[in-house]
This record gives sequence, C-alpha cells and structure tokens, in this order.
Amino acid sequence: MLPAPLRLFFVAVPLLVAAGALAMAAFPRRMTNWQARGPEGTTQIAPSETRILMMRIMGVVVAGLALLMVVANFAFIP
Repeated sequence: MLPAPLRLFFVAVPLLVAAGALAMAAFPRRMTNWQARGPEGTTQIAPSETRILMMRIMGVVVAGLALLMVVANFAFIP
C-alpha cells in the first residue's frame, strides 16, 4: 500500500489534466485568440473552424483518458 501523499499525487495530477482538457474543449476560442499589435493597429488572430472542432474533440478524449487513469489508480493501487 502506498503512502497517502503519493496516492494523492496519482489522483490529483490526472484530475488537473482532465480539468484543463475540459476547459480546452468548452472554451476553445478564448484559449486560442491572440492579439498582435502591428503598424496599422491591433490585429485579431483566430483559428479556423476545423481547428476549433479538433480542439473540442481532443479535449474530450484527453479528459476521458485522464479520468480513466483516476479510476485505474483506484483499481490497481489499493
């Protein structure tokens, strides 16, 4: 049996990854909008719709894998 701080690490890290991935899936435009200052003024740089869709899909996939890791940690490390 592992000590409590080590078990907490194996649960906290995947939960943080899952939270970040779900944030990426929920708000892809806010996480990828860029503002650049050029000689003419401020320019907005935004990703294409395909990239937004892929960010949503990959965010859900990564969050699912991270949550699976949490469940597997409880199953393999009692």
